[in-house]
Amino acid sequence: MRRRFSLAGQTLRALIVANLLALGVISAGFILSGLSDRKDRRDEILEHMASDLGDALGFDGAGRLVLDHDADDWHERLEKDRSLQFLAFDPASGSWLAGSSAVLRAAIGDTWLRDWRQSRLALSLPDGTPLHGAIMTVSVDGRPLRVAIARADSTWDDTLSWAGEELTEEIAPSAVPALLLSLVVAYIAIRRAMRPVKAATARLGALDPTQAGDRLDEDRVPREIAPLVAAVNAAFDRVAASFAKERRFLADAAHELKTPIAVLRARIDSLADRATAERLGADIDRLGRIVDRLLTSARLEQAALRAAPLDLAALARDVVAECAPLALAGGREIALEAPPHPVAVEGDAAALAEALRNLINNALRFTPAGSAVEVTVAEAAGATVTVADRGPGLPDGLSDSVFTPFVSSEASGSGHAGLGLAIVAAVARRHQGRIEAANRAGGGAEFRLHLPRRLSAGGAGDRG
Repeated sequence: MRRRFSLAGQTLRALIVANLLALGVISAGFILSGLSDRKDRRDEILEHMASDLGDALGFDGAGRLVLDHDADDWHERLEKDRSLQFLAFDPASGSWLAGSSAVLRAAIGDTWLRDWRQSRLALSLPDGTPLHGAIMTVSVDGRPLRVAIARADSTWDDTLSWAGEELTEEIAPSAVPALLLSLVVAYIAIRRAMRPVKAATARLGALDPTQAGDRLDEDRVPREIAPLVAAVNAAFDRVAASFAKERRFLADAAHELKTPIAVLRARIDSLADRATAERLGADIDRLGRIVDRLLTSARLEQAALRAAPLDLAALARDVVAECAPLALAGGREIALEAPPHPVAVEGDAAALAEALRNLINNALRFTPAGSAVEVTVAEAAGATVTVADRGPGLPDGLSDSVFTPFVSSEASGSGHAGLGLAIVAAVARRHQGRIEAANRAGGGAEFRLHLPRRLSAGGAGDRG
């Protein structure tokens, strides 16, 4: 499967690239600035080198001009720049520093060496390499000395070195923290900007597209995704309209079948052959139950939800008492476990009673004689009603589809159309809850109806 991309990640990466480009532009600006001032930069470097040479000079016991014992920096400079030519001259004694460049001495001449002015020079080595240099006066132990420095033109390297020093010493200490801070602020801003999207996603997961009016709020999302939210709402409206049309058709068809079934029942009852009449009467009863379930399903889906505070434990006691005679007649029992105090929820008492009644009747149909159907009311993450039996359990892969209309775990021709659990699912959905089915350890099935304590505004269909 193709990996999904992240809008937040892409935005953050774009900001990182933009900041790095800005840093690159600043670096390029420094380099260009250094190139435009390359002559001044070259002269400045030559002056620094001549000053470094003056700092490395000293006199030995015989008064001769020598490199001081701590001239390591100057030796390191000579190692780095093989084109470097230098000389040092003491006008008072006429002595030269050992190692002074003969080429440089010949190019300058004695006149310039005895002139105290600071000068610039240009010359070429015997191999034709052009050199640029400087002559200046330095003071060593109170004695004025003339020093000269010449080196090959390395404007590009010098500029890069200068730009690097400027960036690391002047720009980086402030630019890097600012860059990191901007990324942190951008990350926080992106996270905050994505909150409405995450909220809309969570809300979308709780919506029922078959119910009209249960939609995403287009005013609470960013302008950039508002068209997408509007398109989703429009798609939900089309789905809801299609379901509403289907429900109206089923309700109308069921209603129209009531009279023909009643007429057919009367004619069957008048048959002289009682055995045939009883068989046909059983079929008519089954058909009548299907029609009643269709009408009940349509009524629950279309009628306004009359939500009001109620005691779920008391409602469960009433429904269990209502179903107890049917259980006893079949040799079964119904056990109820509920808190002694009220379990307050908000909902439609009639609809919830119908859902619980269907769950109990479904369990009684499957649980064997001599066993009990267990009904439990609990307070966990809202309120929960569990109906468990000791029947054969659910076939593999049917735990989800068993709530689909006309899907039954029983074989075809059993007399049950698979509408009872679909009605339970519709009631749970309209109460912003959910229904779950699973097999029990030790055999049997368990149906768990989860309900919120309070219904959120606009989330439960139409409320009366």
